[in-house]
Amino acid sequence: MRPHFYVALLFAWLLPAGTGCQRQAPPVSIEDVRAEAQPDQESWDVRFAILNGDRPRVLVEAGYMAQFKRGDSTYVLLTPAGEDTASFVTAYLFDTTGDSTATLTADRLRYYETERRMEARGRVLVVTREGKRLESEHLEWLEVEAEVRTHGFVRITTPTERIQGYDLVADEDLETYDIARITGQVRVDDA
Repeated sequence: MRPHFYVALLFAWLLPAGTGCQRQAPPVSIEDVRAEAQPDQESWDVRFAILNGDRPRVLVEAGYMAQFKRGDSTYVLLTPAGEDTASFVTAYLFDTTGDSTATLTADRLRYYETERRMEARGRVLVVTREGKRLESEHLEWLEVEAEVRTHGFVRITTPTERIQGYDLVADEDLETYDIARITGQVRVDDA
């Protein structure tokens, strides 16, 4: 019985010694957090263009623009100026030939330069040159693929249909699209 007592006593003595010598990370200061949240560049009343060669792919008008460079990622945040909740950010989309395909308005846009991807959030509305309307709270535009996606509820209104559903994947002019859990009304003309 005595050997178990000594083993337990030795273990109780070594346990604090093994855990007491750990290297502690320095605490994160408020200044470090604030510096991380600060943009690298800011501009007001901007027109921001994304070009494909000498042709525009997107032209964005916003009250405020902030550019953030974090590691190997760079993104641009575009919002209305100040506390203006009545205004929107407006983006004009163009196809590869330079023709206008759609106009997008949203509460804010974020463009990821490396990925060539734009996210629109809050009161998102897309209107194509043919008058098709897309409404959502979140939309992604993938420049290379020339498509838009939503990761939630979406409503599309055209002259012949009113549909809604979830998780849209579409070409940027809304000519073809896939929607999950779709409901709505479609007008069918008798031939």
